[in-house]
Amino acid sequence: MSLQLHSTVVAMPADGSRAVEETSALFTVSRDRLSAGSRFEMHSHQEDQVAWMATGSVDLEVLGERWHLRPEHVMWIPAATMHEMRFPEASEIVSMYVDPLLRPAGDWSEPRTLASDPLVGALLLHLTEGVPSPARRARCRGLLADLLVELPVVRDVVALPRDPRARVVASRLLDDPAEPRDLDDWALELGVSAKTLARAFVRGTGTTFRQWRVNARLHAATRLLAEGASVGDAGIAVGYVSTSSFIAAFRRRFGLTPARYAAEARGRSTPADR
Repeated sequence: MSLQLHSTVVAMPADGSRAVEETSALFTVSRDRLSAGSRFEMHSHQEDQVAWMATGSVDLEVLGERWHLRPEHVMWIPAATMHEMRFPEASEIVSMYVDPLLRPAGDWSEPRTLASDPLVGALLLHLTEGVPSPARRARCRGLLADLLVELPVVRDVVALPRDPRARVVASRLLDDPAEPRDLDDWALELGVSAKTLARAFVRGTGTTFRQWRVNARLHAATRLLAEGASVGDAGIAVGYVSTSSFIAAFRRRFGLTPARYAAEARGRSTPADR
């Protein structure tokens, strides 16, 4: 059975541009270029959405979780799932909207973040460029479905734990990444044991509290750098006393220095690392 569904575009920012390639009666692929501060308000689609950041980053809110995602991630958002996207820097996002009848094998009923693969991005871009033949479009879609099954689930994005007490801690740290208190201090304030909070972070986010806080701080730093903060100021703002330790942690997480990230996010040539 075939359903002729088409992507639903909602809350398109006035300063964004969209190129849509009609790739079949069953799926479409869009390529959006957005300026810093652009936003897709809370919405859902009739189709499943596979989204990939070709450049820049996105803050995705889905099912009460907040994820900060970059080109190393692929987003899976099932049909009818409410979500919101905010773009803290100039970005380009490529999305494929697919009839749920064409889901990959397995259980894909929940949103998830996957580690990207160069071939995934190449295929998505290919589907927005030129006019691939119907046979090639079908092969690309089938190969993308196969690749999604093999991609590992990423758990180190900045997700909020589901436990309400741990969520309080996470939310306050997202609001103030430089907050220095450790888990024992938070446990004392909330009247629970530190072990309870620790288990809640691991169970709800897949990472320890300490690693979660590092990720939250570094992702907050990407926004500051994109907005024009210096490397030193960004590091201090998210809780690093030493600029060198901030640079080292940033490089481990994102594979490039904060200075290079800032240059790329602002569209300038790369300055000397500092």
